[in-house]
Amino acid sequence: MSDLLVDLFPTDVSKIYIFTSISVVCGIIFVSAKLNQTIHSLLVFAWACFIQPLIQKKSSGFVKSKNQQQNLEQFYKNQAHIYDSTREFLLKGRKECLRLAYSHLSKKKDLVWIDVGGGTGSNIEYMNEIASISKNFKAVYLVDLSPSLCEVAQKRVEAHEWDNVHVLVADACDFEIDYKFADLITFSYSLSMIPTFNAAIDNAVSKLDKQGIVAAVDFGIQSVDTSIGRINTLGGLIDRNIPWVLRNFWRIWFEADKVYLDSSRRNYLEYKFGTVKSLNTYNKRLGRIPYYIWIGCDKSKSSTILHRLNCLATESPYLAPSSTPISNSKKIAISKGHEAALSNLQKNLPFPSIYYQKEIWRVYYDDLNHQFEQFKNQYIYAFTWEDPREDNNILKFSPNDTVLAITSAGDNILSYATLPDPPKRIHAVDLNPCQNHLLELKLASFRCLSHEQIWKMFGEGKIDNFKDLLIDKLSPHMSSNAFQYWMQRGEKTFKLDGKGLYDTGSTRWALRLAKYVFKISGVTKYVKDLCHAPNMDQQLKIWNDSIKPAIFNPIVATLLVGNPLFLWKALGVPANQAAMMGNSVIKYVIDTLDPLLKRSLISKDNYFYYLCLMGYYAYDNCPDYLTVKGYKRLTTQTTTLNNESPIDNIRLHTDTLNDVFARLSKKSITIAIIMDHMDWFDPHGTDEINEITALKKCLVNGGRVMLRSASTNPWYIKSFEKLGFKCEAAAVRVSGESIDRINMYASTWVCTKVDTITEEDEDDEEEETVDAKALPMRRRMSSLHI
Repeated sequence: MSDLLVDLFPTDVSKIYIFTSISVVCGIIFVSAKLNQTIHSLLVFAWACFIQPLIQKKSSGFVKSKNQQQNLEQFYKNQAHIYDSTREFLLKGRKECLRLAYSHLSKKKDLVWIDVGGGTGSNIEYMNEIASISKNFKAVYLVDLSPSLCEVAQKRVEAHEWDNVHVLVADACDFEIDYKFADLITFSYSLSMIPTFNAAIDNAVSKLDKQGIVAAVDFGIQSVDTSIGRINTLGGLIDRNIPWVLRNFWRIWFEADKVYLDSSRRNYLEYKFGTVKSLNTYNKRLGRIPYYIWIGCDKSKSSTILHRLNCLATESPYLAPSSTPISNSKKIAISKGHEAALSNLQKNLPFPSIYYQKEIWRVYYDDLNHQFEQFKNQYIYAFTWEDPREDNNILKFSPNDTVLAITSAGDNILSYATLPDPPKRIHAVDLNPCQNHLLELKLASFRCLSHEQIWKMFGEGKIDNFKDLLIDKLSPHMSSNAFQYWMQRGEKTFKLDGKGLYDTGSTRWALRLAKYVFKISGVTKYVKDLCHAPNMDQQLKIWNDSIKPAIFNPIVATLLVGNPLFLWKALGVPANQAAMMGNSVIKYVIDTLDPLLKRSLISKDNYFYYLCLMGYYAYDNCPDYLTVKGYKRLTTQTTTLNNESPIDNIRLHTDTLNDVFARLSKKSITIAIIMDHMDWFDPHGTDEINEITALKKCLVNGGRVMLRSASTNPWYIKSFEKLGFKCEAAAVRVSGESIDRINMYASTWVCTKVDTITEEDEDDEEEETVDAKALPMRRRMSSLHI
C-alpha cells in the first residue's frame, strides 16, 4: 500500500498541491453558498436528506427516538427555513391536487379546510391563487407535528394577515377543530411520513362532511397484486402498477429519510373513502419518482349514493352478467355495476368509482376485460365516418325514441342530440374504452366550456391550455378513467404546435399516407384548391384534371388502395369486409369518390372529406354539434320536470354490441344503429345469428335496425329475415351515383322487427307491448334493499 501511495503522490509538493486544490474547491463552494441562496439551500437539503441520516445510522451514540415529534424536529429543524425553496422540484403535483380538489367541491364559499401535515403553509398560498382564502374560506386549519415547520407557517399567515387560518402543532391522529365537519381535507406529501397512518385517515373520516372532498398527493408504489379484488374501486389503472425495479429502488431510498412509499397507505385511503379521481404519474426530472394525486369522498355519500344505485342499476338498458346470483327473477334487470356494488358492500369496500362521479353518462365497466388489450390504450377513430343527416332522413327520429348506436368518435351521438326534437335517450356502445373517453371529453366540454373553447378543441383540434381546462373545469364532469386518459395524452393531442386531435387514432395513418401520396404526386396545392372551390364546376375541374390521375395511377393503386394490410391498419377495413367490395377494390374506391364530387361541395357541405384533406373543420362546414346553434341546444336546459339538457340523456356503454344487446331490458330500444360492423363477421360462422337474436329481444315491436354495408346485398340480411325482421334497402349505390355525402358504403338497410306475440311475452306480466312510435317514459322500481 505504501508503494502505491508513493506512486500516486511521489513528492511532498504533489501532496501539498492536491490538498490545496481540495481546500480551494471547498472554499469556493462555501463562499458560493453564502452568496447564492439557491446553492446554500441545496447544500442544506442534501446534507439533511442524504448525508445526515447515514451519519446518524453509523453513529454508535445515536439512539432513534420513539417520539415522532422529536424525530420530525431532528429532521426539519435545520432545514425549515429552506424547506419551500428545495421542495418545489421534488414534491410535484401539489398545485394540481389543490385545483382538482377545489373544482370538485359542491360549494365554493364558507368552506372549512384542514390541511393535514401542512408544514410551512405553502399549500395555503397555493390555494389562495385558486380561491381567495379570506373570501372563500370560513376557517383553515394547518395541522403539523413539527414546531419548526409550524413556526414558518405562522409567519406566513401573519404576513398575509389571514385571521381565519389556524396553525395547530398537533398529531394528525387526534387533533380537534372548532367545527364538527370540514368541507375539504388534504394530505400533501404527509401520509407517507405518518407512522400511524390508519389512525390519521380514520380521524379524517370522522371529520369530513358527507358532501365534502378529501385529497391526497404523495409518493407511492403500487403493483398488480395490491389491486386484486378491488379493481372497480380504483378509478382506472393507467400507470398505476410501478415496474419492480423502480418500486424497490425508491422504497429503499426514501426509507432512509423515514418516508414510506409502501402501498398500504394509499390502499387504506382508497378503502375508507370512495374514489372520485385517481391519477398516477412520475416526477421524470428526478429519475421517475412515482407519485399519485387522489380525490375522494365519503364512501356512503349519505342517501345520494343509495338513490343513485337504486335508480341507475335497473334503468334500461344497464348491463347485467348472463347469470347473476343477486336476483332470482329474470324479469328484474340487474346491471354489472349493480352486482359489483353489492359485492363491494358485502366486503365493506367503497362502491365502484364510477358511482361517485358527478355525471351519470358513463356506465360501469370492467377495467380488466381482456378484450380491451387489442386497442393498446388508444382510440381508432378521431372522427365519425357516417352521415347523421342521412340517418335522420331515413329514420325520422322523434322524442319518443330510445336510440342505441355505436360510439365511434361520438360525432353522430351528439348530432342526434342536437336535433330540434332529440330522442329521449341515446345509448352509445363501443368495446374500445378510449372511444368512450373521447365522447366523454366532448360531453364534459358542453357542460362547462364556451363555444369558442369547444371550437378550438374539436373544430381546429388544438388549444393552448388544455391541461388547465381539464383540471379546473372538465374534471368534475368526467369519470376517473377518462380523466386519467386525458391527463396522460391530452396535452400532446391538443397542443398548438402539434398536429392536432385529428392526427390521432389509428386512422391517422391513412390520412398521413394520403398526404404523402399528394406530396409525391405534386398535387398538394390542388387538394387545397379543391377544399376551397367556390362551386361544383370548379371542384370537378380540379378533381378530374389534377387529382384523380395522380392518386389512381397503378403504383398507388397496387401499394396502397389494393393492399389488404393498408386497408386494415390504416382504414380499418378487415378482410371479410374487403371481400364484400367486389372483384376490384380500386373500382370500389373510384365508384366512391367519383360521384361524390358531383353531389356535394366539399368546401361548404362535406365536412367529412374537408377534415380528411385539411386536418380540421371549417367554421361553416362542420358537424352540427360544433355550430353555434348546436352548442345552444346541447347546453340549454329543457323545461321538463328534471330540467335536463339533451346531453343528460346520453349513456356510454363499454362492451361488445352482442353483450349489450343480450342484456338490455326487453323491448327498451326503438332504434338501433349498428353501422357496418356486421360486414366483419365470418359468413360461415354464427356471430350474426347470435347478435340478431339478442338484438331482437331488446327491440320494441316495430323497432328498427339501421345498418350500412360494403355490399349492395349483404349476406346477413337473410338472417334478419329468418329471425322475424322485414328488411328494406334505404339506399343502394350504383356506379356513377352517390347515396350520401360520404358514399363509402354500397348500401344502407333498415330492418324492422315485425309485430309478434310469443309465449314469453304472454308470461311476462311486468313487460308491456310497446309501440315504437309512442314509447312512454317509465322506470321500474329496484328490488335492491340496502
